[in-house]
Amino acid sequence: SQGQSVQHVGLDLHTHVFSHGQLYVALSCCTHPHNIKVIFPQDQNSTKTTNVVFTEVLRGLIDQM
Repeated sequence: SQGQSVQHVGLDLHTHVFSHGQLYVALSCCTHPHNIKVIFPQDQNSTKTTNVVFTEVLRGLIDQM
């Protein structure tokens, strides 16, 4: 729902469940970027996923890890 915010966000990207814009919404509703945790599958060679709306969000998170 629009206008909602949360203090903590956790995402498990072992399964690709996001459609257009959902990853952006999940990350942008968190009130503080340090409270976002993303789990990537260990068997992948990359810690990237396609963010069709705002790729800078994921780049910033990965740089903080």
